[in-house]
Amino acid sequence: MTTIAFAKGVLAADSFATDDSTAIQVAKCARLPGGDVAGGAGDLGEVAQALDWLSKGSKGDAPDIPGAAILFTIKGVPHLASSKWPGVRLKGYAAIGSGAQGALVAMKLGMSAEDAVKAVAGVDPSTGGEIDVLPVKTNNLARKRVKG
Repeated sequence: MTTIAFAKGVLAADSFATDDSTAIQVAKCARLPGGDVAGGAGDLGEVAQALDWLSKGSKGDAPDIPGAAILFTIKGVPHLASSKWPGVRLKGYAAIGSGAQGALVAMKLGMSAEDAVKAVAGVDPSTGGEIDVLPVKTNNLARKRVKG
């Protein structure tokens, strides 16, 4: 599946994906209007539609995502949508996908979102490839000077 992690204003996502016969690298995260970020796990088509919809400013009808989970930020605050929009607000750090539990433990122990995804890639066969890292760029986080 995947691992998407969010901590301290940074979203990290692996890029490994498979279908019945092919392993590929894909972007599972996107920059949203206003500097927010989003990443998705689950059905690749649903994730792509959801990220496209979010990156276009959530205009029009929200896509159906019964086989996906989307982790996204609104003004730097993480939210989670899984099958239903608009999603629920989360506190602190968050992770979704097959490596979510490992990433949550890693971040609880102080790792960054990027390092958590890298650590999970070493033990979860569904997490791998290059790690995409997107810092949130909103006014309320500007003081943190997150680099990506």
